[in-house]
Amino acid sequence: MRNQDMILNRRQVLEGATVAGAAALAGCVGGDTSGGGGGDFAGETLNVLSWAGYEGIAKRIEEQTGATVNLKLISSDVDGFNTLQGGGTQQFDILLLDNTWALRNARADTIIPVEKDDYPSTNNWIDQFKWPYPTFTHEDNMYAVPPRWGWGGLGYNDNEVDVSVLEEKGYEAVWDGTFEGEVTLADWPTWVIPLVIMQIFDIGDNNPMDIELSDSQLETLEETLVQMFNNAVAIHGGAAAFRQDMLQGNANLVFGTGNFGLSQIRAEGNDWMKIMYPPDVGGWYWTEGLCLVNNPNLSRDLANEYINACMTPEGQYSICWEDASSKGAPVNTEAFDQFSEEEQKKIMMYEDKGFEATDTLLQNLVQYKISPQQDKWLDIWSSAKASSGI
Repeated sequence: MRNQDMILNRRQVLEGATVAGAAALAGCVGGDTSGGGGGDFAGETLNVLSWAGYEGIAKRIEEQTGATVNLKLISSDVDGFNTLQGGGTQQFDILLLDNTWALRNARADTIIPVEKDDYPSTNNWIDQFKWPYPTFTHEDNMYAVPPRWGWGGLGYNDNEVDVSVLEEKGYEAVWDGTFEGEVTLADWPTWVIPLVIMQIFDIGDNNPMDIELSDSQLETLEETLVQMFNNAVAIHGGAAAFRQDMLQGNANLVFGTGNFGLSQIRAEGNDWMKIMYPPDVGGWYWTEGLCLVNNPNLSRDLANEYINACMTPEGQYSICWEDASSKGAPVNTEAFDQFSEEEQKKIMMYEDKGFEATDTLLQNLVQYKISPQQDKWLDIWSSAKASSGI
């Protein structure tokens, strides 16, 4: 299906990383409804459709409640959506998704609203994600709890690139010849094209993923993409490959990803790996959401035990750093002190700042969304790549 190509496959971001301790999905049956919050859930089973990084939470819930937690790692938001649409609402209890996929699932009736009173950490969430968070809200109901977030712009080797040049030129530096042969690209059009649109068109305060470009603007976009491909040394569909380009010195810039795709480089001690956004252009940010599946046998109390475990300071450290190969930033501000100053810098990858950069970043970035023109974006991307010399 075409949508499968439209949305970035998170496995591509995690490619090359070892995901240890993932529990196999076994006996996919929904838990019963007998459990009470904080009580003994021995004998119950919680089945979770999840991205990687939550293995530690699953283990903690098993140890603390006596329940069995089965994680099934999904390869994309499309994968999670289709699994529930194909009968998964009879099997799974929790879905972890990204961004506006909460609304798609809500409209499809695959998930149910979450209730603010069930989550004691809400008052400590980052302001941008305070209840009710619009990206997760449908018909006045909120459908997901945001555990971690991240952002994207232009990755660069701080030892080799003068960031002031990038600040002056913006993303245009990727295709104007300034760094010809020094750029590695992510073959992820839905992540790259919004940044290009923000650079080449005057869209004011609009989100590039909300607007529809005219035919002439789409032509300009395609011409720009051809220039971008012609300036690149390589284009890769998996994050491991463009990380290698940066580590081996084959490239000094990487375009089309963010801290989730590049944080492994920084976490391994390469402090020269940073990300920037042009001050007058901006970038985008993504948000994960933990959802309750519309399972008739849902053990809501047990499911909320899992979600709340993700939102505790210790849980936030687990999913954002300790058990995460690719790093995200915590939503619960009470968790900030769990991270050392160096760990914060390695997660944020912005200048030499830790979580104190949160407000600045979120004020200058736009929410990642599904564009109404994504089919056209994909066609243009393919055409431009074919017309280029890459």
